[in-house]
Amino acid sequence: MNEHDLARGVGLVSLGVGLALVTAPARTVKSFGMGERKELGRFLGVRDLILAAGLLCGENPTPWLRARAVSDAADAALLAGGAASGAFPRGRAMFGFAVAAGFSAFGFTLARRLE
Repeated sequence: MNEHDLARGVGLVSLGVGLALVTAPARTVKSFGMGERKELGRFLGVRDLILAAGLLCGENPTPWLRARAVSDAADAALLAGGAASGAFPRGRAMFGFAVAAGFSAFGFTLARRLE
């Protein structure tokens, strides 16, 4: 699998997560460790759908991969802060943190390889 196929895969994952966040926001953010904040879920879902469109329809996926990686890093920071403050359930939020941080690192690495 080449880097462009991987970028398309990231776009498809972004599409799936974005649709889940928009159509079932409370359940989806809860599964990610963010409690039951459906407004937050909808916001993140729209963001993910925009990123998915750029990754799947844009000519150059590199800037979209960077944007995806930055948004994943922001999600990781949100989850870590929420877990530390008690706003989010600690165990589930830390799992979400690990996933978001991993996807962020992957996105930055893949974007660098596409340069």
